[in-house]
Amino acid sequence: MRKHTRDPLRELLDREIDALTAEAEMAAGNISAERIEGLGHLARLIEIRNSQRSKPRNWWAALVLMGTLVIMSVLLFAKVPETDIELEVSLAEASFALAKDQVVTNAIELSGLGASGLRSVQLPRSRSESRDTSQTRDESSPAISLTRSSIGTRHGSVTLEPLLLAAGARVTLYHSELPNQCLLSTNVAGLAMQATVDGPITVGWSGSPAHELDFGSPGPVLLEGGSEESQLDLTFSGMPQSPFSPQLQVQDLSFARIDQFLGPDRTLLKRLSTILSGTLYFESLNGQERRLRPGEELRFERSNGEIRTLELADNHISLKFHGRVSGMTTGAGEGQRSLMPTYLEWLWARHGLSLLWATSLYFFGLIAGALRWWGVRI
Repeated sequence: MRKHTRDPLRELLDREIDALTAEAEMAAGNISAERIEGLGHLARLIEIRNSQRSKPRNWWAALVLMGTLVIMSVLLFAKVPETDIELEVSLAEASFALAKDQVVTNAIELSGLGASGLRSVQLPRSRSESRDTSQTRDESSPAISLTRSSIGTRHGSVTLEPLLLAAGARVTLYHSELPNQCLLSTNVAGLAMQATVDGPITVGWSGSPAHELDFGSPGPVLLEGGSEESQLDLTFSGMPQSPFSPQLQVQDLSFARIDQFLGPDRTLLKRLSTILSGTLYFESLNGQERRLRPGEELRFERSNGEIRTLELADNHISLKFHGRVSGMTTGAGEGQRSLMPTYLEWLWARHGLSLLWATSLYFFGLIAGALRWWGVRI
């Protein structure tokens, strides 16, 4: 059986009522006004005491409030793991890896072509030679330069044939200090490349003076890359140029270079941004823009998408990228911060009106519950 705690005031009121009832029976209903008034005061005292007793509170409201704070903290500060971006940027240097086998460059008409980090070079037969001129060195990594020349009204031509690279090949593109020249390097070992020469061409070998050869008909120059990085020096007759294939499927974009400083007792390495200017568009946030300042660092933990255009200008490389990235950050050291959208930003951009109504109704119910929990009538 449930035990009831004794209430002295209630017991006193009951005794007074019993006594008053007995008096009324004995006095044939004649009870003094003072007795009735005292009994009324006692009843009001009990009513006041009962109204001031603390009522048991419902802790569900407190738990809901705590859960709300946790959810809002996650929405405000937690970053989405991946996001879609559009990037238009001007660079001094760009690096990326190919996501699949593809042709990186179209056939490029050049005023000069240089190649280094090679295993072997084979030139076609010229007019003054009775046999092919070739050079093969497995260890010395020969380097060669081919430059257009003229003899009378005849002008030479140098064409780099389309460059096919396998998935995973890393390509680095940067401007040279020479006018109208850019450098393209790749880490593919034993890469087979080909150029076509025609007419008078000045040929220069590493460690040897340049000399002029006259090719009576178009002929192939076969270039085989060595075991490490191969580099091509592309010299154009003018800028801008668009020698690269559109919509290159790439991954692991990088807009930084490592500068090395050799000291008397140690070597220092410094990472520098190659961004000159640009705009970052957050596709998942309805195209929200963010301007990129010169020298601002922009890094991706992972990136996968397509380079829609890659153009060469007088003093920069113009790149347009669309894809999906994760771990996007800016700054360096203690100043590094994430540029990934928060969950709240993502929800607001995708479901803004629904989120507004749901949040309003939720907080109305939460406030009403909290007021009831504190005993406030609404």
